Amino acid sequence: MKKVIIGLVIALSVFIVGSLYIYQRANAPFARAEDETIAFVSERTDLDRPEDFYWYNGEETTFSVMGFNEADEENLYIVKQEGGAIITVAASEMITEQQAISQTRQAREPKKILNAKVGLMNDTPIWEVTYRNDNNRLGYYIINLQTGEWIRTIDNI
Repeated sequence: MKKVIIGLVIALSVFIVGSLYIYQRANAPFARAEDETIAFVSERTDLDRPEDFYWYNGEETTFSVMGFNEADEENLYIVKQEGGAIITVAASEMITEQQAISQTRQAREPKKILNAKVGLMNDTPIWEVTYRNDNNRLGYYIINLQTGEWIRTIDNI
């Protein structure tokens, strides 16, 4: 009986360590992109205190950081992967993530909101809200980040 318990403890330990290793390896690209983007934006702008990070893969890949500058003003910094151009939007000039999610709930009545991320579509800053609909299919509700106007819906994927 003692050998069985020792075997179970060893097997469980191997399972936990293996799971942590797999999770860490899977999350490494995101963590590296976040660290590199924050360093890149901090060197080239007045970003002082980063708060949120978004990775968007649409027509083009962008990395965005929401944070505060030295004057304690909240800004969004959107970085194009190709070329590294940075677009800065003052938080006061945009709708919030919660407003984008709320707008998606009203318009689409999703079963579940999965996430919201900042990106660019034709050089226009957007919120892309990902959700599951009643059929449990994936949908995207895309909103202009500054005006809150609906741009496009992709549904039943």
